[in-house]
Amino acid sequence: MSKINKVFVSDFPVSVVPLRLKLSSGLKFLWIFTLLIIFSLLIVFIHQLNAYTAEVYFIQNSEKKISQLNQENKTLGINLAEADSLWNIGNYVQNFEKASRIEYIRVLESTVLAK
Repeated sequence: MSKINKVFVSDFPVSVVPLRLKLSSGLKFLWIFTLLIIFSLLIVFIHQLNAYTAEVYFIQNSEKKISQLNQENKTLGINLAEADSLWNIGNYVQNFEKASRIEYIRVLESTVLAK
C-alpha cells in the first residue's frame, strides 16, 4: 500500500499560494473613491437614458399629431373649396323667400349728415 502524504501550503512555491494583500489606507480610499465614481456615473447614465427615451417618445407623438393635423387641414381645405363652389348655390338659395314687392328708400341729395 502506498502511503498518502499530507500536503501543506508551505510545500508549494510562493506564486501558487494565494496572496493576501494588506491594503494601505491610501489604497482603500482609492478603491472606495473609484467605486463611488462608478456608482454615480451609473446613476447619471440611467437618468440620461430615461430623459432621452422620454424625449424620443415626445418627438414621435408630436410627429404623429403633426401628420394628423396636416391630413385634417387637407380635408378641411377640400371641404372649404366644395362649400364655396357654385355647385352648392342651390343649397343656399333654398332658405330665401321670393320677394313680392320691391321698395327703395330714397335719400335726399341735399342732406349729407344729420344730427
